[in-house]
Amino acid sequence: MKKLISLLLALALLMTCAAALAEDYYPAEKVSYNVWIRMRPMNGNADDMEIFKIMEEKTNVHMNFEQIPQADWEEKILQNLNGGVDLPDAYYSGYSLNSTQLLQYANQGMFLPLNDYIEQYMPNFKAKLEAHPEVKAAITAPDGNIYSLPFCRFDGLTGQIPSNMFINKVWLDKLNLEVPTTIDELETVLTAFKENDCNGNGDPDDEIPMTFKFEGSQRDLGGLFGMFGYADNLYTGQHHFCVDDGKVIYTPTTEGYKKACSYLYEHFFSKGLIDQEGFTMDKATYNAQNQGEVANIGSYFSWNIFDLGEIHKDEYVPMAPLLGPDGTTSWGYVTSSGIETVGLIVTKDCKDPVNLLKWADLTYDDYYGMQLEYGCIGTNIKEAEEGSQFQYEYIDYPEGMTYDEFLFGNTYPDSCLALFRDFYDTVLSMPDSAKAKDKINSEMYLPVATTKYYPTLLFSAEDNDRIADISTDIIGLAEEKRAEWLARGGVENEWEDYLARLDAMGLQEYIDIYQKTYDVAFGQ
Repeated sequence: MKKLISLLLALALLMTCAAALAEDYYPAEKVSYNVWIRMRPMNGNADDMEIFKIMEEKTNVHMNFEQIPQADWEEKILQNLNGGVDLPDAYYSGYSLNSTQLLQYANQGMFLPLNDYIEQYMPNFKAKLEAHPEVKAAITAPDGNIYSLPFCRFDGLTGQIPSNMFINKVWLDKLNLEVPTTIDELETVLTAFKENDCNGNGDPDDEIPMTFKFEGSQRDLGGLFGMFGYADNLYTGQHHFCVDDGKVIYTPTTEGYKKACSYLYEHFFSKGLIDQEGFTMDKATYNAQNQGEVANIGSYFSWNIFDLGEIHKDEYVPMAPLLGPDGTTSWGYVTSSGIETVGLIVTKDCKDPVNLLKWADLTYDDYYGMQLEYGCIGTNIKEAEEGSQFQYEYIDYPEGMTYDEFLFGNTYPDSCLALFRDFYDTVLSMPDSAKAKDKINSEMYLPVATTKYYPTLLFSAEDNDRIADISTDIIGLAEEKRAEWLARGGVENEWEDYLARLDAMGLQEYIDIYQKTYDVAFGQ
């Protein structure tokens, strides 16, 4: 019965988007576009990717990709835009520009508004926007225009609560300790990790009780601040902003933030229980930890249990948010999870946007979006066995490869598509890593996730300019002091002077801009 329902849903989708399937809908002769595409280190050659060949055969539209390495992308795209000439027809990536940059260059006339094209030539995407108004709200600029096609993936609760904590269960068992549930218990456990040769290699000094990556959104310890008030939000563009009953809060000025800095220094950093190297590590260094023959990390923060590698992942278990000194806690959640507003951007130099956008619209058909995100049928996925609740299932990846290596070599995930929860309930299940995170979030984190992070919104060009003027100094001071107070203490003596300096930098205006934009978006 479930199989029949899934097939009927797929048929309904095809009927809804029948215009896109008409034989004369696409150009009779092949057309080509020059497109910059952002390539991760694990990506294969875009010209060889099966999904793009399938899409070209379907649409008669060829993408002449200029493949830009991820490490060079931001520098090159900004140089290209600042030059203002010889622009490609489009920039293509799930993370082409941040929202501030998007509107900055859109205001200069560099990008085409897509509203009319969506209405006339993008039936798949139009249907998605009608069914999910929250996506339309997120991608619509204050001037009413849409300048970029988004990447949307609503696979459960995986992105709603980005940061989780994990702890070494092997070490706990060796010391006859339980997974901590309070901040006091965590201090006891980390102290035991520090004082014992937990990994059994004969060196009692190579164990790191807890590691983190400063300002690393998923890898930072900002979640621990929730034991004292609000969890700290480290996302770029939303730095430290949360919303409480419609009121925008800048967490580094709250009393709970002050208490968190003081407590974490006194009980953890001053005692060497949290790795001081976390203040300077980059993401690659952080993820490269724990790769030796024996584990050397006691506890860590990350997106999922796999982030510090496969080699020791079975030694760790998730740890729920801890109760603070007064018996309360909170954790942060992202209300706009799953929506990356900036994806494919069409530039002013594109002479024929229609067929380019017809090609892009194909990726918002679940049949093609699925293959773009999870690999082509017959290569990465296959039709499911009779009796399955799903239409498709994953093909086992080759021994010696990770799932991501197998996937990213064959297709181009994190690009322009929109897959929602009904897709994951009927067409293709979530990958194992997403299932694991979904379970952790739903069972352990969501019940106490009361800190609502500021959502993804687009600011007006005027507000973006003003944010650029005042935010650098404010963010710089907040991060400087956060690091100092955690590493060396002193928050009590410096707090009032710190608040006065933030006020002099324009903090209230900064907050007011975020409040105004939130009120407009949500009808406050």
